[in-house]
Parts: sequence; C-alpha cells; structure tokens
Amino acid sequence: MTLKPALSAYLDLMRFIAALAVMLGHMDQDGLSMAWMPLSRFSHDAVVIFFVLSGFIIYYSTTSRTTNLKAYAVARLARIYSVALPSVLMCTLLALWLSYHPGFDPGRLSNFSLPSVWATFSSLLFLNQSWMNTADLPLNNPYWSLCYEVWFYVLFGAYFFAKGPQRWLLVGAAALIAGPAVLALLPIWLMGAWLASSGRYETKWATGWAWLAFWAPTALMVLIEVSGVDLLIRHALYENVPGYWRLASSERFLTDHLIGASLCLHIAAFSSLPATVQSQFIKYQKPFATLAGFSFTLYLFHSPMTQLLGAYRPLPQGSVWQTALLALGILLACWIISWGTEKQLPAWRRGFSRLLQH
Repeated sequence: MTLKPALSAYLDLMRFIAALAVMLGHMDQDGLSMAWMPLSRFSHDAVVIFFVLSGFIIYYSTTSRTTNLKAYAVARLARIYSVALPSVLMCTLLALWLSYHPGFDPGRLSNFSLPSVWATFSSLLFLNQSWMNTADLPLNNPYWSLCYEVWFYVLFGAYFFAKGPQRWLLVGAAALIAGPAVLALLPIWLMGAWLASSGRYETKWATGWAWLAFWAPTALMVLIEVSGVDLLIRHALYENVPGYWRLASSERFLTDHLIGASLCLHIAAFSSLPATVQSQFIKYQKPFATLAGFSFTLYLFHSPMTQLLGAYRPLPQGSVWQTALLALGILLACWIISWGTEKQLPAWRRGFSRLLQH
C-alpha cells in the first residue's frame, strides 16, 4: 500500500513550507526584517507541523517497508546523521573561529555560546533537551526540535519492535533519558502516527466538512497568534506550577496539542477535497518533492547564516525586495549544501548497515 500521489505531494509541500516558516522567523529575529511576510510569525507552529508529519510518515514507512529493528535503525540513523553531523561540525568550528576573531561581540548574535566538548557530545547524542542539560549547539537554535524528534524515534522503535517485558523496559529507559520536556510533546508525534495507523486519511468526507477541517489549523494558528493565548497560558503555568521551567521548549504544550490535533484533521480532510484541487498537486509532484528534498538541510543550516547576516549586514525595516532576495539566497545555499548532506543518504545507509552488522 502506498500513499496516493496527491497526498504525497501535499505532505512534501507542507514539509517545505514548515521549514521555510522557521527560516523566515529566524531572519526576522536576527534583524533581517521579514515581518512583512506573515509566514515568519508561525515558526513555532511549524515545529508542530514537523512533529505531526514525522509521526505520520515514520509509522507509515515503518509498517509498510521496514521489516526489523536493524532496518529501522539504519533508516533513522542515516536520515538524521546525514544532516545533523555536518551541521554540528560546521556550527562548532564556526563558533570556535568566531571566538578567536579579534573584536568579535557574541552579543550581536541571537544564539551564540562557546563550544565545548560536552556541548558537541550532547548534540551528537541529541541530549540537549533532556532534563536539566543546559548544553546548546552554538549558532543553531532550531537543533532543539531535532533532539525531540530523535527520542520520538527511539521510543517508537522500542515499542514497535520489542516484545513482552523487554518492550516496557526499553521504553521506560528511553523515556527516563529523554526527560519531561520531550515527553510533553510526544502526544503530538503520536497523533500523526495514529492517523497513519487508523487509515482515516483516506476516509471520504462531504466536501463542505472537508474544506472546514482543511482550513481549521490555519484559523486556529492565526487565532492563537493574534490573541497571544499560548503565551498567557505559558506564563500562568510558569508562575504557578513548581518545576514548570523544566519543560523548556515545551512550555506551550497545551496549545501545541490543539494545533497538532487540528493538523491531523487537516491531513485527513485532504483526500476529500475536489479532484480538481488534488490534480494540481499531482501535476506539481516533482517540484514539491525537490523542495522537500532539501528541507531538512534548510532547517539545520539556515540559522548560522541568518545570525551572521543579521549581525554584520542588517537590513532596514521595509526593505522588502532586499530581504526577499536574501531569503532566496539562503534557500539556494541550503539547496547546494543538501547535495553533500541528505542527497548522500544512500551512502549513509550503506555505512550504517555495515556498522550494525558487527
């Protein structure tokens, strides 16, 4: 069983748009004046999109193509490290170079920290969001969500492939290592996995209900953004719940869960949209696949660029054409970099397959 071409193309487009939203949000944060682009305001919501898509795709691909734990481990390790390892090395070396550069002012960058052996080791094992670990990958704030996602993979793999008491021993151990911040957003990933397991993404709805469900996440995200209710809830919980600070990047988990559930409705509704709409996605399936094909590299490599450009080449408010050209330049740079990262996925799979044979 394979995903229908229209839905597959649409999920590819969603993945790219989510990565683009994160990039635009960081451009604005780093002084590159992207506020004129509404998508830049939804960089946090884009991470929720990634989690739902990840749960959906990982469950679907694991049940349809992966036969055992080794195959699962090879697929996940190759996918993650093909981009994460070059990103960690680049950010660490760049931070080292900057720290020795005469006149360097770390205060001009939004996410600079001095590299250390522990920070590098922690990043390579995706422990940056576990418990009270304060290590951070220099120049790469988006790396936090990858740490979440890797532990989602570990928890799912332990549950799916282990049997009997061993299953719960492994799941419990992984949960203890992952920590409360990661576990707080695990239900969002599981929503995507549930949608794939239930087959409801192929259920036919009445067209009117399908359009309503399809636009629900957009309306919800705009409502939350305009009202600021997510920040109000986070502040109230932070002030009144002891230890709430341990949730770190998960402090908006209540509204994130609502957005995650609406995104499941969104994906489930797609197959019930008019055939004329779906045919457009089939028509542009290859371009959408190309865009999705470097979205992981875009996600992990744009932040050092936006920080350095914002620090040393800031753009004034209202410079729409300049910021648009700069955004296109960053996209092009990440696409070129992807030829040395995720485009080399087959080689990484062969390498991990040989490594796990021993």
